[in-house]
Amino acid sequence: MKTIETKLKNQKIINIVLALGLTALTVNNLIGMPKTVDFEHITVKSLKVLEANGLARIVIANSEYSPQGMYKGKEFVDVGSRPGMIFYNDEGTENGGLIFMGKKKDGKVSHGVHMSFDRYNQDQTMTLQHIEDGDYMVTGMRIIDRSDLPLAEQIALEKAAKNGDIQAKSQLESLEKQGKLSANDRAFYGTLNGDSMLKLSDKQGQTRIRMVVDKTGVAKLEFLDSTGKIIQTLPDNKNN
Repeated sequence: MKTIETKLKNQKIINIVLALGLTALTVNNLIGMPKTVDFEHITVKSLKVLEANGLARIVIANSEYSPQGMYKGKEFVDVGSRPGMIFYNDEGTENGGLIFMGKKKDGKVSHGVHMSFDRYNQDQTMTLQHIEDGDYMVTGMRIIDRSDLPLAEQIALEKAAKNGDIQAKSQLESLEKQGKLSANDRAFYGTLNGDSMLKLSDKQGQTRIRMVVDKTGVAKLEFLDSTGKIIQTLPDNKNN
């Protein structure tokens, strides 16, 4: 009986020694790991660059692993699949990105390359993009007005109102009156379905100046009022 107890005691000691040795070896390997590792090729489905505090700075991902909307390091909205590269500010909030996709199905092209720059805690205020969708094609730069209301707060209020929260609904109505929920185009420069153009809009998003050279080579400059009515065109064809 004593022999068995002695063997068990010895085995426990051996197990402890082995565990301590394995732990020491693991720690030594971790300490000895180089801070910089060189690779010739890396194949991944997702790659995340982090700051020292653990917050994301850049995420590169395919369609399957593309990140959801992030606000101060936490997911707050499902934005669907968007393969490409997403940028984050110092607080872990999304502030722009580069996404791209494209395919041809049943003879119809659906293609897009889109780079955006966001307002602080809001959505995109400047975009560079090329989009093809069937007979529609646009290439250019777009400038958009955004309010200073954090997008995460707006979406939270919209979800609450949808679920019957009367107070949230009242807040949204008040914000709407203040223009806090609007996202109005202010400028566009590029081509649209073959026409080259520059459009400048007022704070309400109404185009007020439109300069166009159409696909046939005809050039014109139009001035519009706040209702969208053309009030002057150059050259003035009435005098020709």
